[in-house]
This record gives sequence, C-alpha cells and structure tokens, in this order.
Amino acid sequence: MTSAWQRGIFIAFILVFMGAMAILAAPHLPRSRDFAQTFYPASRYTLAGENPYTAEYIETDQGAPPDFFSPAWLLLILLPFGLFPLEMAQALWVIFLIGVTIAGIGLMRPWGLKGLWPLALVALPWSLVGIYFGQVTALVFLGAIICIVEPEKPDRDRQSIAKLMGGFLLIGIKPQLGLFIAVPYLLLMLWRQDRRVIPLAIIGLIVLGITFIITPPWLVQKAIEVQRITAPLWKSTLERELLLWGWPSWIAHLVRVLVIGTMGYWAWRERALTLAWWSAWLAAVLIITPYTRAYDGVLLLPLLGQLLVLKRWWQTAVFLLVMLLYIQLPIGELGSVVAPLMAWLLFIPWRALFFNPPGGLSLETVPGMEPPGGR
Repeated sequence: MTSAWQRGIFIAFILVFMGAMAILAAPHLPRSRDFAQTFYPASRYTLAGENPYTAEYIETDQGAPPDFFSPAWLLLILLPFGLFPLEMAQALWVIFLIGVTIAGIGLMRPWGLKGLWPLALVALPWSLVGIYFGQVTALVFLGAIICIVEPEKPDRDRQSIAKLMGGFLLIGIKPQLGLFIAVPYLLLMLWRQDRRVIPLAIIGLIVLGITFIITPPWLVQKAIEVQRITAPLWKSTLERELLLWGWPSWIAHLVRVLVIGTMGYWAWRERALTLAWWSAWLAAVLIITPYTRAYDGVLLLPLLGQLLVLKRWWQTAVFLLVMLLYIQLPIGELGSVVAPLMAWLLFIPWRALFFNPPGGLSLETVPGMEPPGGR
C-alpha cells in the first residue's frame, strides 16, 4: 500500500511540475509545426466527435497537406493534449517528448548507460529536431527499447505481456519504421518458442482490425500521393541522397542489400541478437526504410551512446568530423541518411565479423564491442 501511495504522489508531483513548466514556457516556445498542423488538430477533431482521418487540415508551409496518417492508437496519447489551448498544449507536448526520450535512455542501462550523463543524449541534434517539430518518433524509440529489454527478462506474466504489447504499439506508430524494427523481435520470440507471442498476436490482430474499421481504405493511397508531392527531395532516404549527387538510384538497392546481409550474418555468427546488434539495427532501419525524415534520427541514440560508453573515440571523432564537413555542403544536413549510414559503417565490427573463424572469438568479446553490464 505504501509503495502505491508513493507512486501516486510521485506521479502527481510530475504532473504538477509539467504543468508549471508548461505555463512558464508556453509563451516563449517556437511553433512546433507537425504538432500544431497535424497532431493537435487530430486530437481536437476526435474530441469533437469527428473522424480525424476525413477532417480538413490547413495547408502548410512544408509543401504538403498535413493530414493525419498515423495509426488510431496514437490518438489515445494525443487526446489529453487536445483539452488545452494550442499554446499550452504545445508546451506540454514538448515536455512530454523530452520525458519520453529520457525514459527510453533510462531503460538503456544494459548498454552501460548509467548515471546522469547519458541524459545528455537528449541534446543531440537527432533528438532535438524531433522535439522541435513535435514529432512522435521519440515514442517509437521508447517502444523499441522496451521490446529489446523486456524479452530478456525471465518473467512471463501478464505485466510482461502488457509491456511488450505497449512496446509494439509504440513502434507501430510509424509503420515505415516499426515494421523493420518488429520483424527481428518476432523472429527471436518464435525461435525461443516464447509463448508470449501468442497473446501478442491475438491482441495485435484485434487492434489492427479496429484500426482498419476506423481508417478509410483510401488513406494509404492518399499518403503515397502526398509523398509524391514533395518526394524525393523532402525525404531523407538513400534515393534522395543519390539524386542530389547525380548518381543512379539503383545504388540504393545495393546499399540496402549490404546492410541487411551484414546484419543477418552478424546475427547468425552470434546465434543471438546482442545489444551491439540492436544498436546497429536501429541505425540500419533508417538506412533501409523507403521513407524517413530528420526527426527519425532519434533511433541513432543507442548506437551513439554505445560508442561513447565503449570509448570508441576515433569512430566517434570520425563520425562528428564527417557530419561537420557534410553540413557545410549546399546539399548537406544533419538529418540526411548520411548520418545513420556513416554511424553504421563505423560501428560494425568488420574485422571480427569477417576474419574471425566460425566458432572462434565471439563478437561480444572483441575489445570495444562488449556491452558493459551484460544482459
């Protein structure tokens, strides 16, 4: 009982603190475009009893209509913010996103991210840009970390299933990312014959069925058409980068084959999905997905954090130097796919991966690759 009261008091304190910070910050915050133009109107339409998928949204300065394309369960998170005026709701949303990012970093203790210094990862531009635009990729990041950590726990109770379901729903907020993130999870659970996959599949199918009922059948086609309005320069994909450099787009397919093949070979060599593997895979998702933006770079935090924890200073220095030089170019930006591709190339243990004999030195024991603290 005492612990329940303590948790209640702590939650109440956090809510009061968030409210006070929002009141102080609201008049001074810049406009969060995606929140103000899409997510906030979607919550207001829903509270008014209208379908946010068929409602009319104001044309934006981003070159495309800001229609609501996210899965319906995101509305459960957005609705409380729709109860406030835009200025106040935006301030609360920014504080909420910071809290979500910190929560994700806090769950990364198995990576060796201990103490208060890892919270500095929130200040990296790949995290800040998502908070600035009011985007939801921080929720995907939190869901990914939950799904990495939770299957390693011995508990198989209902609470564990609920956490995993919550994690899958969070990564599903962005299907273009979530699909690639979820596949290794599910394959790992099937390989381990983890019985939690059965209730997860049942609940997932029910949620998807409800979503398909609410969502108009033409929404996917509309999303494709909206992408064509601004594509490919609007997106941070391999094709966009190749177009800007004047190179043939078919190279993108070769890069994706290299990335997927390398990650598959790494998993086969280890016979497991290690923390280092997951760090590299979340970066790989940003490379292989057909649609991503600068604010999706928050998925780089596990890899960048592990580079620092493992004291891989020269790789970190090369990454920062390349990004500093790249953003000086007329076509360069921190949110480009160049960032995850460069980080991924520097992080992969190429020598151990391809030159150690099978059954020899484990990649987890290669100097600089062992995850501190174990799993």
